[in-house]
Amino acid sequence: MKAWSAHPARRAAVVGVAALGAVSLLGGCGFETRQQAAAVVNGKVIHESDVRETFDQLKAAKLDFAENIVVTALVAAPLLKDAVATSGSWKPDETYASVISSIPGATDTTKEFVAAVALIQSQKMTPADVAAYRADLKKANISVNPKYGSVVPSDQGPVYFTLGQQTPNWVKPAANAAPATAPAPAPAPAQ
Repeated sequence: MKAWSAHPARRAAVVGVAALGAVSLLGGCGFETRQQAAAVVNGKVIHESDVRETFDQLKAAKLDFAENIVVTALVAAPLLKDAVATSGSWKPDETYASVISSIPGATDTTKEFVAAVALIQSQKMTPADVAAYRADLKKANISVNPKYGSVVPSDQGPVYFTLGQQTPNWVKPAANAAPATAPAPAPAPAQ
């Protein structure tokens, strides 16, 4: 006991290392969650499993949307919802109700997707709604799993961004490819 109390600096170092290790282990949970995310929007995680489940539910209802479109709509959904909340220009309508009724056991994520798509297709957003949405989109902290691409801002389209490559694929065909060579002669038949 005397040796431990005789070295307060060592004791503080041991406690500090133990605390740092605990923080590192706890911080790793957040990293793992981000690794399993399809996207993160202002700190809210959109899990890959939710994207897949929504994709599967839509497919079962004969609604053909690619997974990256599901992710795009789920990224836009909370921003769109906030934009129309003030004006009340859109509330879930007949289109939304019809689609949701065709998806038995629709998850909350699937409902968010359907609401975003129904809102966009309704074209009921006022100019003020669109301006608020675009301002929120510019301020938003959005990260997307590279599997789905990256956020590419756009002045076109209803959500004003797409998920895709910002730069062309780094594997490009050679500009001056080597000329084709004649095929190798066939081996002579064995005698």
